[in-house]
Formats: sequence, structure tokens, C-alpha cells
Amino acid sequence: MRKPVRLFISSVPEDAALRAELEVHLRPFERSGLIQVWHDDRGVAGGEPAAEARAQIEAAEVVVLLVSPAFLASDRHFDEEAARALARRAAGEVVVVPVPVRPCDWGWTEFGKLAPLPAGGRPVEGWTVRDEAWTEVVHGLRAVVEGVMSRRAAPGGRSALAAGLPPAELCIGRSPEVEAIVAALVREPPGRVLLLGAAGVGKSTVSLAVLHRPEVVARFRERRFFARLDAAPDAESAALALAGALRVISGPDLWQRALSVLAAGPAVLVLDNLETPWDGDDQSGTEALLAELAAVPGLSLVASVRGAGRPGRVTWSSPVELRPLQRAEAESVFCAIAGEEHRGKPALSALLPLMEGIPLAITLLAHAAHGNDLVNLKEEWEARRTEVLEREGGARNRLRSWKTSLELSFRSPRMTAGARRLLAVIAVLPDGVAQQDLAAVLPAAGPAAARALAQVGLAYFEGGRLKMLSPVREYVEAAHPPAAEDLGRAMDHYGELALRFGPVPGRRGGTEAAARLAPETANLDAVIRRGLDGGEATRWIDIAVALTDFARFSGHIAPSPLGRALEVAQRTGERRREAQCAERLGDIALNRSQHGEARARYQEALPLYRQVGSVHGEANCIQRLGDIALSRSQHDEARARYQEALPLYRQVGSVHGEASCMLRLGGIALERSQHDEARARYQEALPLYRQVGSVLGEANCILRLGDLALSRSQHDEARARYQEVLPLYRQVGSVHGEANCILRLGDLALERSQHDEASARYQEALPLYRRVGSVRGEANCIKSLGDIALSRSQHDEARARYQEALPLYRQVGSVHGEASCIKSLGDIALSRSQHDEARARYEEALPLYRQVGSMRDEADCIKRFGDIALERSQYDEARARYQHALPVYRQVGAVVGEADCIKRFGDIALERSHHDEARARYEEALPLYRQVGSVRGEADCIKRLGEIAQAHSAASTARARYEEALALYQRIPEPCSIGRTHHRLATIAPDSAIRRRHVEAARTAWQSIDRNDLIARLDQDFRS
Repeated sequence: MRKPVRLFISSVPEDAALRAELEVHLRPFERSGLIQVWHDDRGVAGGEPAAEARAQIEAAEVVVLLVSPAFLASDRHFDEEAARALARRAAGEVVVVPVPVRPCDWGWTEFGKLAPLPAGGRPVEGWTVRDEAWTEVVHGLRAVVEGVMSRRAAPGGRSALAAGLPPAELCIGRSPEVEAIVAALVREPPGRVLLLGAAGVGKSTVSLAVLHRPEVVARFRERRFFARLDAAPDAESAALALAGALRVISGPDLWQRALSVLAAGPAVLVLDNLETPWDGDDQSGTEALLAELAAVPGLSLVASVRGAGRPGRVTWSSPVELRPLQRAEAESVFCAIAGEEHRGKPALSALLPLMEGIPLAITLLAHAAHGNDLVNLKEEWEARRTEVLEREGGARNRLRSWKTSLELSFRSPRMTAGARRLLAVIAVLPDGVAQQDLAAVLPAAGPAAARALAQVGLAYFEGGRLKMLSPVREYVEAAHPPAAEDLGRAMDHYGELALRFGPVPGRRGGTEAAARLAPETANLDAVIRRGLDGGEATRWIDIAVALTDFARFSGHIAPSPLGRALEVAQRTGERRREAQCAERLGDIALNRSQHGEARARYQEALPLYRQVGSVHGEANCIQRLGDIALSRSQHDEARARYQEALPLYRQVGSVHGEASCMLRLGGIALERSQHDEARARYQEALPLYRQVGSVLGEANCILRLGDLALSRSQHDEARARYQEVLPLYRQVGSVHGEANCILRLGDLALERSQHDEASARYQEALPLYRRVGSVRGEANCIKSLGDIALSRSQHDEARARYQEALPLYRQVGSVHGEASCIKSLGDIALSRSQHDEARARYEEALPLYRQVGSMRDEADCIKRFGDIALERSQYDEARARYQHALPVYRQVGAVVGEADCIKRFGDIALERSHHDEARARYEEALPLYRQVGSVRGEADCIKRLGEIAQAHSAASTARARYEEALALYQRIPEPCSIGRTHHRLATIAPDSAIRRRHVEAARTAWQSIDRNDLIARLDQDFRS
């Protein structure tokens, strides 16, 4: 009969209830004879608890520590029981498993290095369902217990706990890698695994996790060996370190005796930091040693190597490469050491990305958080950078010091002089170096130096670039700065890139220029800042200014170097450059809808340009102030600004500036529905832009002509214009222009009831607007998605979209956008017959539309007042409203609005049973809807013609009209009208089966939009 494994639970009285919960989960295993549990409450009555506990610890094969604040505060449990358990564990006599039960800071303890249960170290008390936590704990303990039982059967009995094997360390986020290595080790023939990764990425941690896995323990029992080679510079030293790990006594034939120990039975050996002897002066000797190990029968081998090198003379399996941890995994590592109370804190969210997922850096940072505040730790990092990543004894232990760990790689024999020079340069370039730029940054030695850096793991290739992880770069920049000549060469290279490609976006070749600069944004920022602090500040001011169009049109770079350039220009008295910086900062702010910031910048630049006599700069500022007014629907002020700038541009012969004023004056006319004037302005501006070769200006004119056609329901012309202009925007790299064009194509699809296409266009445009920071464009997309939902009677979604867009419009001062959201909220209320709310919304929107001179939208509001009156059977008022709106729609060329008014006259006639007049009105409106592709309007007219036929008892004609309308509604689709049409068809169904089918179809349609009021009416009309 098997003997149960003796399991000792160390816990304080304050945690008795939690310990009792664990006991309940362990009882089935205890009942089956798998374990024998002991804790303080199971002691002999009248005995001395501490003495009895000491005896039980000595007899235990598994010790479970229930970790809590009270446990850490208890001298007996922390200093005696936990300390003795760890001492026995170091001797290979017991397995120790920490189980955190309540939140506390325990990562600094010796048992804080051990793998906890539940995995990840989340305290049991913090689980929503504690039984889930205990189930995970018991599952892990069972694996431990089964491992103990397996080792009992091995030669040496309980000594099979692999004396001298280091404990498993905290290992989070590495399950796939551990699984892959374990699978290779336990197979036949034995695996030969190469574990690769950069400094501090966790190779030692993963190796130890593998050695402590139950499958590995069960197969190799006590014959699991871990040899540290980071202090072994050659093959001979490596052999001595390996013999020590095997506990082979010094003397003659040491190496042969070590090989004999390994050959005595199945064994697994980890060679940690193999790169140290392999990189040494005797690489061939190290590879010969590896060949001898590979020849040992039954030996599974794991070798961890910094970088990407692969030692020879061993047939390695596919290498396992460790990558940085993901964000959630990095947070779990930090909180397991520093304490769960930090999880989710904003300060931690600011700190962790700086470590770029490197486990050693995260671990050292977490230890620096002990007794510290995270905000203070962040400030300390800003002051001391990687000096923070240091623990006591770090000078002698690479796992306790970021500096010590990196210097091992820096001193590697593989690090050539060229590699050291390139490393120092890359450290000042946050984006790394494109492989195409290596020769320019480090002539002659670049590619070879890059290979050396990748091989030692201080840099890595990704997406055609050589990069460094942030903690590595921070350390190297401080400890190994580049030579002045190398730094100057790199700065000149990136400065020339900015001057060459920065002004191109917005012109021909802009897309290619933006693509060349986009991967270099952080590098450009870094070198410009360095240049501005140097002796050639004016040159670097010009370079910062040269990047403005790249920033405006691509959305890839923040204006931070330009802000610094402005400060330098102010300090040095460079007034013209000061004005240029202020103006360009205003341009970037205007593109991002930051109107207050933009206005301040232009007002700052304007007197400077006047002071230095730059008429062109003066005109630019005045025009941009007009753009701000136009964006905020302040048309009179905008017109005054453009009319002030126009003669200035003509004075200096700026054809481009003149054309830009014309274009903007056309924009004011279009917003005020003055279509003839708008067309005249666009047609005046277009040849001027073409004269000076401004592709962007030409594109803007064509886009506006498309807008003009769209506003007049001339859809084919509008589509042609947008399709003509889209490649022009892409050609010049104008992300904002591209987004505008895609948005307009969505608007066109929406007007034609092509909802899926419209939705796809808006969702394509939305991230482009966000990329360039266009709040107004973002709001337009969101509102338009609401319009689609409203058209489909998805009222809750529509309301949510309008309420999301409304504050964005108000943020940028778009009166028209604000009014449109309010009117649309009124449309929702009207569609739900909430007449008072609808009227209030329209009355709120109407003066806003009048403020910005939008005649079409003003007519929409008046028409909506008529719709309310019609629904309330106030026919005279309704007719008066439609008669008011109709000529306005005709004046601005709004065909849909015109058709709507005519159809509403038909609705009034139908309600009054004036069927001939109603039919005439619907037949008048129908071709207008078809002209502009309004499926909804077409379907409404046809359905009304069916209602007239039904009123005249022409059932077959009515049925045909309803079926025709139903197909159109389903094409949109529009559930409310689909349900109403099925309701109509049910009233004239030829038999009960068809009637039931239409009733159920109506019910389904209305259920999809939560119209319980319509369903109740349906049930009332068709009671069984």
C-alpha cells in the first residue's frame, strides 16, 4: 500500500477561515490516501504548538505557505517555519509552495522567488468565486504530490528531489515556450533545445520552470541539473562549472567522471548562458565539449544563449526564442513582486511601457517600488533612468542589476569596434535604423556591425530595421555615448531626410515622402532636439519647420520639435523663424481642430511677419484666421478675413494664395446654399491651382464641385468628382483629404439608401480622421453612422451616435454639426410619435441653421414641423409648412426635399380621402425620388399608391403595390416600414395562412427594433 505524502500547511490564526476552505478542497485527496495534512489545529491537545510544528516541518514532503500580511508579520511563521522549509528545500528534501491568500507585498521574500499557486500570484481573497481559486491551487498541489510519489520510487528515495537544483522562479507569460521545451525533453530520442533571447528576457527563469515541471520531474527525478556558465570564459571553466552542478568531487579525470554521472541514467542538463564560454577565446573547445555532451545516451540538453548565435557540433531542434512580455503579462509580473494594489493604476500604466516587456527590467523596477510610491518612482526614473534598475549585490549578480546584465553582452568578444560604435548611435535613435540607412549612418562597417549586435542580443532586426529595446537604449545612451563624429554624421543624415521629404506631402510624391519619413518620426524628433541644443540652432529650426506639411497631412508626428524650435528662435532673436514656427504650429493645431491653440499661434505670428516685412506670411496668417471662423460657421468673419488676405497675395504675386482665398469664399457660399456663387468661385480657383502645379489645391476644388453636385442631388456627377479626386489626395499624401473623399462617397451611398456601402465608407474614414486629429471629421463619421441607424429604425444606436458626436461638434465650434445632431434627435422622437420632444428639438436646431445660413437645413426643420402637424391631423398647418419649405428646396436644388414636400401633400390628400389629388402628388414625387436614387422615398410613394388602391377595394392592385414597396424596404433594409407593409398585406390577405405569415413577419420586423407599441397594435388588429 502506498504511503501518503505528508503535507504541512503553515498559516496564522487570522487566516484560519481561509485555511479551512483549502482543507475542504483537499479532503477528497486525504480520504483517498494520497496526502496526510498537518497544521496547528491538528496538533496534540496540551502540546507545545511551535515545537510540534518544527517536528512536522522536518517530516513534511510538501510545505504550503498561506501568505498574508499577518503571515509576514509573524516571527514564528516567517522567521521559523518558512525559513526552515526553505532551508530543507535548498537541500533537496522538500517542495515549498507559496499560496497568497490576502493582498500583501511578499515579492521581496525568499519564497517570493518561487512559483505560487494560483499561477500568477493573485490572492485567493481577491477572486470573485473563491472556489475557482482553490480549485486551481489544489490542481497544482496534486501535480506536486504526484511528483513526490514518483521520486520516492527512484534510487535514493526522497533524495530524488535533485539536491542543489535552484528553485523555480516567478515565471509568467511563458507557458507556450515552457510547453515546447518540455515536449522536446521528454520525447525519444532526447531533445537538444537551444533557448535564445536578449539580455534580461528570462532565459534562466524559463529553464528553471522547465526543470520543475511535473512531467520533467516524473521522467528524470533527481537527475535534473542546472549549470550556470556566465562566469566561465572558456571551455575548461565551463567543464569545471558543469562538474560543480553535478556535485562531482574535484580530482583527476574530473570531466570524464562528470560524463559518467550523466550517463548513469536518463538526465536533463541546462547550460545557462552558454554564450560566455562559446564567445571566448576557445570557441572550438566549447563546441567540442558540447559534442561530448550530445553523445551521452539518454541526456536531454537545454542551452540558453544571448542573442541569435547557434553553437556548432550539436544537432539542435528548432530554437525557442523568447520575446518581450505582453502588457498584461508584464503587469502581472510587476504586481506579483510589488503587490496587487498597484494593478491598473495610471502610474503603473505610465511606467511599464518603458520596460518594453523585458522581465528582468520589470522585476528590478518592481523591487524599486517596495516602500515607494509609483508616482515618485516615475519621477525617479525620469531623473535616474536605468540606474533605478539595481538591487543590493547587483555588481556581482546579473539578475540583480540591469547594468551588470547588459555589460556581459557589451564585453562579449563578438562585439567588434564597429558594433560598439553602431550601438552608441542607435541608442540616440528611438526608432532604430533602417537597413537602407546603415551605410549612411556608419560607412563601411554598418551591416557587419548590425549583424554583431543582433548576434549578441543587444539589438534585433524587425521590419527592415535594426532596433533596440527601450531599457537597453536608455542604459547605452547614458553609459556608452557615441563619438562626436558618428553622432554628427547620423544627425546630418536625418536632417537631410527632413529637408528633402518634409515639405513634399501635399504635393506630387507626397505619399512616397510620408512613407519614407513615417518610420523615422521619433528619430527626427530626437535629432532635432539635439540640434536645437547645439551650435547650429538656426539650421535645426529650419529642419523642424520643414516637417510641418508631413505633420499636417500624414498625422504621423506631434508638433513637439517645432515647439522647441519656437523657444530657441525666441531666445536667439530670430524673428522671421519665430514667426514661421508659430504659424506652422497653428497649421498643425488647425488640422487637429484645436481652434483656440491655432488662433493664438496665428495671432502670435502675424505681428512678427509685419515686423520683418513678410507680406506673404501676413496673408497666410489672416487667411488661416478666416479658416478658423469658417470651421466655426462664423461666415461673416471668415469672408472678411479672406477678403483682407486676397489683395496681399496679389500684391506679392502669390497665385496659390489667391486661389486658396477663392476656394474658401466658395466654401462659404456652398454652406449658405448659394450654389451659383460657389461654383463660380471654384471654377475661378481651379485654373489658378493648375497654373502653379498645386495638386492638393486642384483636388480641393474638384472635391468641392462634387459637394456642390451632391447638395443638388446630382449623384452621378458627385460620384465622378469624388472618384476623380481620391487618387489625387493619395498621390500627395493628404490623409485628411483622403478621409474627406471617402466620407463623401459614404454620404452619396446614404442618400441612395445603400446603407452597407455607406457604413463601410464611414468606418474607413473614421480612423483616418482620428489619425490626423480631425475632431470635426470624426464627428461627421459618427453622426453619419447614426443616420444609417435611424434610417433602419435602430433608434437606440442612432441616439447613442448623435450623443457621441454632439460634444465633438461643440468642442470645435461647429454650429452646423451641432444643429444637425439636435435635428436628428428630433427625428428619432418624431419616428416614435413623441411630438413635443420632436418639436422642441427642431425649435432648438432652427435658429442655429439660420445663424450659419444653411437654407436647406432650415427647410428641413420647417418640413419636420409640417410632419408633426400631419401626424396630429392638423392638415392646414401641415400644408402651410410644406408650402413654406418647397420653394426653398427648389431654390437650393434639393431634389429629395422637393419630393418629400410633394409626397406630404399627397399624404394630406390621402388622409382627407381626396384620392385623385393624392395619386397625382405621389406620381409627381415618384420620378424625383428615382432621379436621385432615394429607395426609401420611392418605396413610400408606391406603398401610398397601394393604400389608394386598397381604399377603392382593388385588392390585387393594392397587393402588387405593397409587394413592390416591400422589396424596396427590404433592400435598405428598414424594419419599421417592412413591418407596416406586412401589416397592410395581412389586411388584404386572400386566406388565413397568408395572413398569419404577414402578421408574424411584421412582428419579427418590429421586435428587431423594440417597437412594442406597434406589436400591441398588431395583436389588437389580428386577434386569433
